[in-house]
Amino acid sequence: MQEGPIDELLLLWEEARRNGRQPSVEELCAYSPEHAEELRRRIVAIVSMEQVLGLDAQDATHLQQGAREAAGLKVDEPGQMPTPLLPTIAGYQILEVIDQGGMGIVYKARQVGLGRIVAVKMMTRLSSKMIDRFRAEAEAAARLHHPNIVQVFEVGQAGGLPFFSMEYVAGGSLAQYLKDHRPHLRQAAEFVEALARAVHAAHERGIVHRDLKPGNILLAGVRGQESGDSEDTPVFLTPDPCLLTPKIADFGLAKRLDDDAGHTQTGEVLGTPSYMAPEQAGGKRELIGPRTDVYALGAILYEMLTGQPPFKGSSIIESLRMVATQDPVPTSRLADVPKDLDAICMTCLEKSPARRYASAQALADDLRSFLDGRPVEARPIGPLRRLGKWCRRHPQWTAVLAAAFLLGLLPIYLAVESYRARQAVRQRAVQVAPQVREILRRNCFECHGQDPDNMEKDLNILDHGLLLENKRRIVVPEAPDDSRLIQRIADGSMPPEEEETRLPRLTEMELTILRDWIEGGAPPLPPEDPKQPTPPVVPYSALADQVKSIFETHCYECHKFDAGKGGIKILHHRLLVTVRKVVVPGRPDESELFHLITSKDEKTRMPPAEYERLTAQEIDTIRRWILEGAPGFPKR
Repeated sequence: MQEGPIDELLLLWEEARRNGRQPSVEELCAYSPEHAEELRRRIVAIVSMEQVLGLDAQDATHLQQGAREAAGLKVDEPGQMPTPLLPTIAGYQILEVIDQGGMGIVYKARQVGLGRIVAVKMMTRLSSKMIDRFRAEAEAAARLHHPNIVQVFEVGQAGGLPFFSMEYVAGGSLAQYLKDHRPHLRQAAEFVEALARAVHAAHERGIVHRDLKPGNILLAGVRGQESGDSEDTPVFLTPDPCLLTPKIADFGLAKRLDDDAGHTQTGEVLGTPSYMAPEQAGGKRELIGPRTDVYALGAILYEMLTGQPPFKGSSIIESLRMVATQDPVPTSRLADVPKDLDAICMTCLEKSPARRYASAQALADDLRSFLDGRPVEARPIGPLRRLGKWCRRHPQWTAVLAAAFLLGLLPIYLAVESYRARQAVRQRAVQVAPQVREILRRNCFECHGQDPDNMEKDLNILDHGLLLENKRRIVVPEAPDDSRLIQRIADGSMPPEEEETRLPRLTEMELTILRDWIEGGAPPLPPEDPKQPTPPVVPYSALADQVKSIFETHCYECHKFDAGKGGIKILHHRLLVTVRKVVVPGRPDESELFHLITSKDEKTRMPPAEYERLTAQEIDTIRRWILEGAPGFPKR
C-alpha cells in the first residue's frame, strides 16, 4: 500500500473535521477506491484511540496539535489551526507565516544578502510522494521566467526539510479580490488574456499547471502592495485598485509534458473540483495536457464574469459529478456578457478537449480580438449542439424521448412504406401488362376470342372489361388467389388438359407474371404494336420440343393428364419443375427424373422394365434440356 495517497486523504479528513464536517470514506476515496479499506482502518484506529483516552472533539484537536508540536510545530489555542514555529534558514530572516497548504507552509521572509522581501515555501509533510511533488513544483517553477508567473529564486534544504524561495507578491490572491469586487468585462478579458499568455509560455517549456484557480493567481500592482525592496515602506504601484497584474503561483500539481512516468497514477484525481477539466475529474491521465489548463482559464474567466465558478456542488463528489456530466450555464444567462465573450468562455469549458482552444495562445489571441472589436474565432453553441449536449447529459431521458418519437413516427413510417410498396406493385403490373397480353393470346385466345362466332363462354380473353366483370370473377384486381384465371391455370384445367399435347401447361414464370399483374390492380392491357411485337415470355426451344416428343413417345401412356402415375403428369411443365421438383433446372445430377431414366435398377427405372429403354441420344437430349434451364414446352 502506498503511503503518499493515504497521508493526503488523512490530511483532507483532518481539515474537514477542523471545519466541522465528517466526510465519509466513500466520499474521500471516490476516485481512488483502492485506498478505502486502508483509510477506513486508520480512521477507526484514530477515533478508537480518542475514545479510549476519553477525548472529545476539542481534545482530539489538542491531540493533533501535540503531534504537530512533536514535529516542530507551534501549538495555538484549542480549536484553532496550529501555527508553525518560525524555522531558521541560512540567508533568510523568517518574518511570519503567510499560508499553510497541503504540502507545507509559506513564510514571508527577508533575503538577507539582497535585502529583499521574498516568500519561502517549506515542506512539513514528508511522505515520499509529497516530497516528489514538492520537488516537481520547485523544478517546474524554476524553469519558468515570465512577468505573469511567480519567479523562483532558490531551492534548498534547512533542518532536513526542503524549501524554495520565490517572488513575494503582497496583493493577495484573485480569490480574495473576487470576494469583494466584480471586474468590468474588459478588465476580466484583459486579465485572463495575460494569464493565458503566461500559461502558454509554461506550455512551451513543457509544463502543464493542472491547478489553475483564483486562489493560485496572486495580484501585483494593487494599492498598498510593497515593492519587494523594503518591508517597511509601501509603494503604491497603481492608483487604481482595479489595475491588477496577475502572477501564477503554486505549481504543486504541474505536469511535465516530456515526463511520461509522472507522479500521478491513472484514475487519481488531482486539482480543485470547481476549476478542473472533465478529464481531470475522471482521472484520465492520458488526456491531460495544455487544453486542461485552457479549461481552467475558462473557469476563471467564468467566475470573473458571473461571480461564481462554473460548477460548485454541496460536496467534492457532487462538484466532480457536475464537472463530468453537466454543461455550465452560459455566462450570458447570469450576467450581461456579450455573445462573443460568452462564446470564448464556453469554448474553453467544452467537455471534449478537442473542442476547446488548441492552445492558451489561441485563447489569448481570441480575447485580444474581442478587446479590439475584431471578429473572434469562437462560435456560440447552436441549437443542434445544445440538443446534443443535453442528450449526452440525460441519456435515460434521451432514450425515453427517442423511443416515444420513434413510436410516434412508426404509424407514419408504416403508412409511407405501405404506399411505396403498393406503388412498386402497381408499377410492376404496368410493366408486365404487355407480357400478360402475350401469354393470354398464346395460350387462351384460340378458345376465347380468336373466332368471334365461336367463343367459349362468350369470353374474349383480351377484353379487359370482360376480364374484370364482377359476376365472372375471372380477374379480381389485387386478389390473384380469388381470380378464377389463376385458379384454373394452377389446377391445370386451363388450357384444357385434354389438349395438353398441343397446348402446353403454363410455366411458373408465366403464372408469376399473371399474378403480379393482378396483384398490381390488373391495369389495362396495351394494344399490340405490329412494328414492335412483344417477344414470347417463353421463347421457343428446340431442345424442349425434342424432350416433349421423347416424353410423348416413352412416358405419356403412364403419365398423361388423366393417369398421372406417381402423381407425375409428364407434359405438365410447372408440375415437374416447381410443384414436384423432379426436374432441377441447370442440375441434371440433382434431378430425380434424370436419375429414373438412367437407373440400372429394373424395378425403379423409367420407363418400366416392360417398356423399351431410352436411347443414349434421348437421355443426352434430356440432360442438355435440364442443363439449359429446362425451358417450357412449345405450343404445336
